[in-house]
Amino acid sequence: MSTSRLLHPLPAATASCSAVRARTAKSSAVQEFRAFVRRKAHGWGKGERAAEALALIVTELVTNVCQHSGSPEVTVHLFAYKRTVGVRVSDNGRWRDPAGEHPGSADEDLHGRGLRLVAAYAEAVSIRRSSVGTSVTATVAAEMRSLVRVPDEAL
Repeated sequence: MSTSRLLHPLPAATASCSAVRARTAKSSAVQEFRAFVRRKAHGWGKGERAAEALALIVTELVTNVCQHSGSPEVTVHLFAYKRTVGVRVSDNGRWRDPAGEHPGSADEDLHGRGLRLVAAYAEAVSIRRSSVGTSVTATVAAEMRSLVRVPDEAL
């Protein structure tokens, strides 16, 4: 059985650039994936704001996999369109609702906000759960890193 939850609509176009990386689902993978996303977004000419938004989204989603899925591996697929750039984070674990995992703990306020943060930074988010794992896809606006300068005499 597969369930899908669409928080915002996703574009139905073919990506102009893409890159995939898989790692063992452990906390040290978070920093590595963050650097991977920033490096690729910058290399594709996407803006700093898009790269930072994707880095935050990847941090939240990979952390969720490491802490809540029980999956041995996490895969990050980064892709770019002309006006958007996105990421899909997939695992082969069993999704568990993290609500109530830390009741009464001193850090209770720190848990359960990851997907809300992702939705706040993304233009579109899709969550797909199935018997073989969970996949979350998020896209953000991909402003260009450099602006085209118009010569003064053209104005």
